[in-house]
Amino acid sequence: MTAYEWITTLAVPVTGIASWLAATRLRQNKTICEMQETVFKLVEENKRVYAELTEARMEIVNLSTQVARLTLENAELKQLIENITS
Repeated sequence: MTAYEWITTLAVPVTGIASWLAATRLRQNKTICEMQETVFKLVEENKRVYAELTEARMEIVNLSTQVARLTLENAELKQLIENITS
């Protein structure tokens, strides 16, 4: 066998292996990119949900303040009614 025949005989499996490795690497890179995009989307969704949660907590605090104020006003009105009826 001549050197040319050896080279051509070895070139086929070597190029096949190189192509397979390159394709595997490309698939892995594509998967990593897709995962990164998913992470970015989840981060954005988390920011939105956190903003909504913060807003809801502020509303709860405001409502609690209003309830406390109304409770105090109710107690004052009860006292006034008791004073009037006494």
